Amino acid sequence: MTDFEQLRAVDLFAGWGGFSLAAEQAGLRVVLAANPWSLPVEAHQLNHPETAHECQDLRQMDWSSLPEYDVLLASPACQGHSSAGRAARKFSIQANKRHDALRATAWAVVDCAEVTRPRALVVENVPEFRDWDLYDLWTEALRRLGYGLVELVLTASDFGAPQRRRRLFVVGILGADAPSLELTVRDERPIGPCIDWDEGDWRPVSRASSAVQRRIADAQANHGPRCLSQHVSGHRGISLDEPIRTVTTQDGWVVVDGDRYRPLTVRETARAMGFPEEYIWPESAGRRDTIRGLGNAVCPPVARELIAAVAGELAPSAQREVVDVNTGRRVSLPMPADEAQAVVEHLSAVDPNGDYVARLAA
Repeated sequence: MTDFEQLRAVDLFAGWGGFSLAAEQAGLRVVLAANPWSLPVEAHQLNHPETAHECQDLRQMDWSSLPEYDVLLASPACQGHSSAGRAARKFSIQANKRHDALRATAWAVVDCAEVTRPRALVVENVPEFRDWDLYDLWTEALRRLGYGLVELVLTASDFGAPQRRRRLFVVGILGADAPSLELTVRDERPIGPCIDWDEGDWRPVSRASSAVQRRIADAQANHGPRCLSQHVSGHRGISLDEPIRTVTTQDGWVVVDGDRYRPLTVRETARAMGFPEEYIWPESAGRRDTIRGLGNAVCPPVARELIAAVAGELAPSAQREVVDVNTGRRVSLPMPADEAQAVVEHLSAVDPNGDYVARLAA
């Protein structure tokens, strides 16, 4: 193994493509993306046209048909685990059945790994995934297949996304002990630069409901006339000088500007997740579905850092090069891994507008 171009990935439950984008930014080639919902498959095809695509129930997939690959990426359904669904599960038998079915999607990872034996796997979910009654059995199944596992709860704002979004990543290396991954933590980026003040559907605060007016008043009292608020009882607002908190599927974040307010635009939401400006969605995708997809997506900046580290585990002696993901520009000659990591840390500290990663040198 001499460079990242020789590493290939498969992305299960690929959704809007955050994992695939992260893998490509880290230099991997995504050979297949699969999802049970047709709209995300269409979106993924628009942004990753060289990737093969499958749209089907992944518990029914013929894993022997997959192309050869090295790294399995998977983001099985989180709705059955997340705190957002607890109330529904508490009061609805039907919701419990639906969430049971969603939780079961995680077994597709085991099914795929058993048949294809990728050299590494990276699985993303909410931290509450570990509270699943079958979680210990799920991880034990992967260990019995030969994977040394490590569990990491990472916050996206530590890796370049302007969002404090905590997610669990389960990383496995085939035939090895639990990997010790070296990740570069960056300074947090504020949400303010993501806002287009001349865009969007602005509305007078005076015409909002009394509850919305109270939340906006609290937010402005805490953070000034320009800030963010969320349609959640008791929310006290967010300063534009901080990262936004978790973007969910509920489309509840609003921008406040003096006596007017509006929802975050789709593009602003995508920026909060760490998607680049050129990322697009199908014309058939309305706002509701697009926000839903973004709320379920993997943040590319944190996933890219993790995938680059995992790929380094697969080729520990290979030299690295430092790349600015924003421009695709190589900013260093090939060098040993520890030196490349030091360059990334230095550049990230002195150039907050850059987005640097150390990947295996071509």
